[in-house]
Amino acid sequence: MASLQPNPGAPRFARETSEFDRALAFFDGTYAVALTLLVTTLDAKDTPEAWTDPAALWAAYGSEILAFLLAFTIVALYWRANHAFVGGLHHLSGRFITVNLVVLVFVVLLPFSTDALGQYREPLTTAVFAGNVAVISSTEAVMFLVAWRDGLMNEPPSPRRIRLLLVPQLVPPAVFLASIPVAYLASSAAARLSWLALVVLNPVVGVLVQRRAPMV
Repeated sequence: MASLQPNPGAPRFARETSEFDRALAFFDGTYAVALTLLVTTLDAKDTPEAWTDPAALWAAYGSEILAFLLAFTIVALYWRANHAFVGGLHHLSGRFITVNLVVLVFVVLLPFSTDALGQYREPLTTAVFAGNVAVISSTEAVMFLVAWRDGLMNEPPSPRRIRLLLVPQLVPPAVFLASIPVAYLASSAAARLSWLALVVLNPVVGVLVQRRAPMV
């Protein structure tokens, strides 16, 4: 990345043009569909006894509800970040749109991996979900880099600062990928608990980057 430089000469679509608006509407619409489809992961089994009291209900659907809430939070946070990020762009490029489409492939796939995560405790279900989220996270970082490289940002950072700003974006994929061997070597439960590390790592890394970013 030593030769990393922006390339504002790449073909672009300006804000307030139909191309820009259509792309943004497609991004937002796909996130909305993915969020809606997550409800299909809550399988209403033919078990009337589950509805006799809250304890029985939780025993029957607890893991599915937790998986749904986790996936909904992930998709909602990435949509919010994507929405805010695109709001700071004055153009879109063909490469930026392509990377967004790659992100959306795995966003739309999340209901499938969430369904498996909620129903089964095998290491493979944990690995598939973790890999799914890791790809979304890492591709979001690529999208950030492409936007900078193609000169789409209103206030583009320096090459040194762009490297620093990529660090917090790579923390989530690192945690989720690291949980895959944990699922096989320890247990699926331990791997899923390891995701809670992001509750601490994300804000800590964010603060450290913000302290360092103005200096570069």
